[in-house]
Amino acid sequence: MPNAGMRLSIDLSSPAIAATIDRDGARIPVTLNGRLVMPHGIILDPAGQLRVGVAAQSEPSASYQFIREPLELLGRADTDPQVDAVQLLAGQLWHVADQAARQAAGPVTALTVTIPSGWGPRRRGHLTDAAARAGLPAPAMVTAPAALAAYATAAGTVPDGSCLLICQADRHPATLTVLQATTDGYRELATRSINPTRDLDQALAQRIVDANTADDDPLRAETAHPTQGQGGLLLESVRQARQLLTAQDRAPVLLPAPRKPTVITRDDVAAAAQPLLDEVDAAVHDILGAADVDRHHLSGVIQREAETIPGLRDRLTTATGLTPATLSGHSHALADGALTLTAAHHQATGTAADTQLPRVRLRIRDLTSAILLGACSLTLLLQAILTADINTTYALRVVGVRLSLPELGTAGALAMLTAFAVAHLAPTTWLAGAPSASTPEPATGSLIRRGYLAAAAGGTITAALYGLATGTAVEFDYGPYLKWTLGCALPLAACAAVIAAAAPRIPAHALPAWLARIRPAILHAAIGATGIYLLRAALTLTPPVDVTGMPGLIASAGAALIGVATALTAIRGRTARAITAPGLAIGYAIVVSYDTHSALIVGYLVALTWWGIQLTAHTLRLVFPAAGKALRRLMDGPTS
Repeated sequence: MPNAGMRLSIDLSSPAIAATIDRDGARIPVTLNGRLVMPHGIILDPAGQLRVGVAAQSEPSASYQFIREPLELLGRADTDPQVDAVQLLAGQLWHVADQAARQAAGPVTALTVTIPSGWGPRRRGHLTDAAARAGLPAPAMVTAPAALAAYATAAGTVPDGSCLLICQADRHPATLTVLQATTDGYRELATRSINPTRDLDQALAQRIVDANTADDDPLRAETAHPTQGQGGLLLESVRQARQLLTAQDRAPVLLPAPRKPTVITRDDVAAAAQPLLDEVDAAVHDILGAADVDRHHLSGVIQREAETIPGLRDRLTTATGLTPATLSGHSHALADGALTLTAAHHQATGTAADTQLPRVRLRIRDLTSAILLGACSLTLLLQAILTADINTTYALRVVGVRLSLPELGTAGALAMLTAFAVAHLAPTTWLAGAPSASTPEPATGSLIRRGYLAAAAGGTITAALYGLATGTAVEFDYGPYLKWTLGCALPLAACAAVIAAAAPRIPAHALPAWLARIRPAILHAAIGATGIYLLRAALTLTPPVDVTGMPGLIASAGAALIGVATALTAIRGRTARAITAPGLAIGYAIVVSYDTHSALIVGYLVALTWWGIQLTAHTLRLVFPAAGKALRRLMDGPTS
């Protein structure tokens, strides 16, 4: 199977948002704001900026709007016209994808989103629009019951045509769904809510308030609206106490001061859950009838709870005749299950021309490659000019100059390599903020084309300026210097131009690996530039450089570094590098002299050109997979 890059699955249907990365078959949970899950809440400031992943607004404000459940605004006619529900959803998706891209050090190439089972074409269309605004691929959507079924049955198989009953009791209201297994996933036959007057936590909070406060206590009224004030604090304390009851018999509940804390037991939770339990038998009977199935058609029952609901499992067993498989505490169950269902969908191949990969804002560390490569290039240029041996005649007219033309050519080649490093940033970073709805994000293929065309032109111009600057500095004919700077840069410029032309047709699933491979290696170039600098310093300064008391040692060290850089640049296989690099280093150190040092530098220039050819061949191989064995050899190079 081809490398599918980084697939991101986001669960929007659970009480808290969870996300999972699938990279080459490895499942990695995404940390969101430093935690495994993130609240749905969003704060919208007066300027329209979003703060994503907020549990609750600490202090109510007229200028800052807190939205607890942005998904509930999709498709509603009574929504505030100042609030763009699709933009809120886009902000959530972008935030999660940005965290995933930073954690996995690569862009998202495929997106799966788990949605509530009641979503139809309208809200599904809103989700697709939100993903496009966030610069993400079009999402594959999986309903929450189907994702839960896929997760729970991952270790086994469900016969085609058989049915599952899914009970989702992790949100209010609890929901029953009947699914039928098909060859490509699950088909939803019917769904029904078990909808008592209050959810379990709120009912338990009301019982606690009634038993521990006076009739005129304002907390009783606030408990009826637990999203605000002290009622919300009490509800959170009840949730924490229910989590403790999974491991112990009693748990404390903190009532808002100055009221004294109290203690609840599992019996209290069971009493509060009784209205829910009383409706289970009728709900199961109704949903089986709506799905047109009998109990013997069910091959399994799956139950999901945020915290244990005493008696629910027994009621489901009685109603269905099957013992439910219970999932509790699995925050990433739906995200993982959805990835399982959409594996085949994400193998469909798009191209870079119609793919938008999420990007991050440009930072100083992103420029490290370009800055270091540019510094190496300028260092070699200045050394070539400053160590030039200038001969003059009568009237101070320069008639001859001796300088290292291969070193000057290396400076031009490294200038082009710097342009490659800058172009590599185009499809992965922003120069400014995220694109707005009025200026949508261009496709990745378009960004790559612009970046590498600019690299070909910019690198060529820089190399030409190097030659002109050298001629001006030594006051001699520009011709020889332009030939070397341009001659060494133009092959790489041609490679950049070919890459720019072909890159938009790269398959979308291959983009992450391609972007990782095409990035210039800073270490290899730095080793080569250091070796050339030391070699030229040892051979051109008078007296020769000798800081060790061993004449020629600096020149030999520089030659050895050039040999190592040549091997690392030209060869990709680790074993071949481990064998070739020491051999070239020793050989270069032995043969180095004033007469041979130019040939050693030329060898490194050939390796740089070969690196560009390999990248170009690799790109063409992805675009034209049937190009033949010759192109495959160019792409792979020597291997271990």
